[in-house]
Amino acid sequence: MMAASRQMLDREPSEIEMLLPWHAAGTLSARDSRRVDEALARDPDLARQYAVIREEYAETIALNESLGAPSVRAMTKLF
Repeated sequence: MMAASRQMLDREPSEIEMLLPWHAAGTLSARDSRRVDEALARDPDLARQYAVIREEYAETIALNESLGAPSVRAMTKLF
């Protein structure tokens, strides 16, 4: 598994791989989203990579939501 991970880091990501974070966030156009879905359906390695990206995305959202709103003092200072 480590060798496969190292190989992935040593090569340039494909166009579809570069779209995965935006697909996870739901911000792709319908055309690009369809292209990514088709690639995910035929490539198990890409699907595993996408699963990791979705997990990281969900964890980032959970962390940001747990931080809460800034204090009134911080908001006043900011504005």
